[in-house]
Amino acid sequence: MEDYDVKHTTKMHIISRRFVAVILLLFCITFLHEGLVLAGNSTNYQINESYFGPGGVLDSGSTSYQFQSGQQSVGNTGVTEGASTSYQSQGGFTTTNDPRLSCVINTSSINFGGLSTSVASTATATFSVLNYTSYGYVVSIIGNPPSNGSHTLTNMSSTGASSAGTEQFGINLVANTSPTTFGANPVQVPDGTFSFGAAASNYNTANNFRYNGGETIASAPKTSGQTNYTISYIVNAATTTPGGSYSGNQTLVCTGTY
Repeated sequence: MEDYDVKHTTKMHIISRRFVAVILLLFCITFLHEGLVLAGNSTNYQINESYFGPGGVLDSGSTSYQFQSGQQSVGNTGVTEGASTSYQSQGGFTTTNDPRLSCVINTSSINFGGLSTSVASTATATFSVLNYTSYGYVVSIIGNPPSNGSHTLTNMSSTGASSAGTEQFGINLVANTSPTTFGANPVQVPDGTFSFGAAASNYNTANNFRYNGGETIASAPKTSGQTNYTISYIVNAATTTPGGSYSGNQTLVCTGTY
């Protein structure tokens, strides 16, 4: 019986894009987070940052009129959220209109230890994503399965269950009970009324795994609080899998969508 030792490292890149085309700009005008991001105007007026509530802080004006700081508010502070398929708004105090995407990887390396042809090896890694004033985000994973230099472990190109004795490398982003109890479902912080991240459809089924470099593994459809994700890994070796020490690395790419 040959010995296997598998190590894996993970990196994270962040891509945060601002509005890049007029068509996108117009499409995104109506969503906001605690204050509109974009200016509203006509031939008679201009509002640099729309705000409804006490204590507006920005000057708004045109050749026909002007609101001074602190005087352009209407009504009391709203505390609820309004949304549809085309926009999102949240009531509250004026905040920065700069988009922000924050991605943190909490596990920099994992070690599967020795592999066996009779039982799967498992491991987990965690990362967190938070985005503000964008229309959501997507997280993709890039990189090859672990390799010993001359042989690369076979990735699970289609979604399926762990099969001991069949060479496999796969992941998902949910809690599992097979081949053992491990992993976790995405956790919304502070709760599901503020955070909306979810595992992608190919990676959200318990006890089923898959790995294709470049695929989207998680996303949020709109401005979202923090979501904590757990990547569940499995590795299976076959009798034909060459022995040796296997290593590899992956990159998580977080991209804001507008």
